[in-house]
Amino acid sequence: MVVILVVMIPARAYSMILENFGTHLLDTKGTVWYGSGYVTAAGKTVGRLHWSFRPMEIFTGRLAFNVSMQNQNIYLAGEIKRGFSYTELKGSTTVGQVLVNAVLLPYEIRVDGEIEISDLAVRINDKTQLEVLSGSVTWEGGTSRYRSNEETRVFEMPAVSGEFSQSEGFAVLNAHDEERDLPLISARFQPDSGLFEVALTQHMLDLSQMPLGSSHESSAVVLEVSRELF
Repeated sequence: MVVILVVMIPARAYSMILENFGTHLLDTKGTVWYGSGYVTAAGKTVGRLHWSFRPMEIFTGRLAFNVSMQNQNIYLAGEIKRGFSYTELKGSTTVGQVLVNAVLLPYEIRVDGEIEISDLAVRINDKTQLEVLSGSVTWEGGTSRYRSNEETRVFEMPAVSGEFSQSEGFAVLNAHDEERDLPLISARFQPDSGLFEVALTQHMLDLSQMPLGSSHESSAVVLEVSRELF
């Protein structure tokens, strides 16, 4: 009887776990071992996530699942592992411009093209503190837009590549211009506090035609902003 009950645990049981990370799992089907459900974050539907249990990982003291998500806005393939005191994700993903712009909309920013993330590794402990982050990100570039002082500025961005890392509990992304090999943006995010920080270089300001009137070296950081996302 106990075995039957464990095997038949409904997939919606994951909803309580994900809510601790500000994410929700809706319209679930199947069980906690094999199933699917719609993932939402910040009020936006990300896509339908599918998972399947990897039984051999139990002998290493972890629960492990293959996960995938594919629709017109996102492609995700990887694995999730749950240890005694941490949750770990490894995989790769491609995010379409529709989903990217849905996130950027509150900041009145819009971009074209897909963002690809490869060799991603994330580990978060039970205190929602970031312990591990690595991976690379590429964006093919294209037309970008933003609003400043009630004026819409349109400009062309080159291909961009960057690296994810972790520093003192912050998730860090450093991105640069692939063609000229110049730094563009350094972004830092702390998951447990919601603090988000961004530093822009002179090269980024020149590309985006931001009217600040600065004239530093192209690689110099000339603008830093921070805010609490939640």
